[in-house]
Amino acid sequence: MALDGNRLRKLRTSKGMSQEKLAILANVNKRTIQRAEKGDRIALETAAFIAEALGVSAASLRGTQVELFERDAKEWNEVVLIPVNSGRRVIDALRFSFEAEISFDVEPTNDNIEPLAQVSAILEPFKPDPWATPIEAYAPAQAEVMKKQAELNALLPVLSEMGINIFFGTYAINRQIPSYDHEEGGMFIMPHFRFCVKQSTIVVVSDTSATHLVRKPEDLHSSTNLNHLLDSEMPF
Repeated sequence: MALDGNRLRKLRTSKGMSQEKLAILANVNKRTIQRAEKGDRIALETAAFIAEALGVSAASLRGTQVELFERDAKEWNEVVLIPVNSGRRVIDALRFSFEAEISFDVEPTNDNIEPLAQVSAILEPFKPDPWATPIEAYAPAQAEVMKKQAELNALLPVLSEMGINIFFGTYAINRQIPSYDHEEGGMFIMPHFRFCVKQSTIVVVSDTSATHLVRKPEDLHSSTNLNHLLDSEMPF
C-alpha cells in the first residue's frame, strides 16, 4: 500500500521528529521512511508500525482510494494488528470505538492466569456497547481512565516475559446508530436511520512470536470517501 507522503511528512515534522528518529521508533530503516514520504508502496504492517510511532491510525495516512481499493488488490481488506506498547493507546481506541472485539488466543496456565485475568478486568469495561442506554453506559472519570492505563502499562512487561503480547488495530465500519427511547427506557433503530462510518477496534491477547497479526473483518467499510470520513470521524 502507499501512504500520503505529504501528510506523513507534515505530521512527522509537526512532532519534531527527524526521519532517523521516526525510523527508530517504528523499528524500520531510514530508507523506508524516505520511500513512504515519496508515496512509494510499503508493506501493510510497515504502515501500521509507522502510524503507531506517530500516534495515529494507519488509515489516516493512507494514499488515494483508487490505489487502496484497486480491483486486483486482493488483500485490501486486511487489518494489521500491532503489539501494544502503550496502555493509553489501546484503552483510548476502545473508548472511542463504536464496536470492539476482545479475544484471548492464549492457553491459560497457573503461571499466566493472574496477569491474563488482570488484563481482561482492565479492558472489558471499556468495550463499547452500542445498545447500552445512557444510564447503563460505562462512563468513568478521567482519573479512573488514567489509573487503568497505568495498570495496563505495568502488565505489558510482565506479559512480555511470558511470551505474551497484546495486539490491536482499528478499522472503519458502516452502522446505523441506535437512539434512546425515553418512554420505554431502551435503545432502538428504525429502517430510515441513516448509516454512519464509525470505528471498530480488534484486540487480541496472544502468545505468538509474530511481529504483527492480520485479520480480515467481513464488515470493513470500503467507501470511496473513506479517507475523508476517517479524518473527520476517527479520534486518531
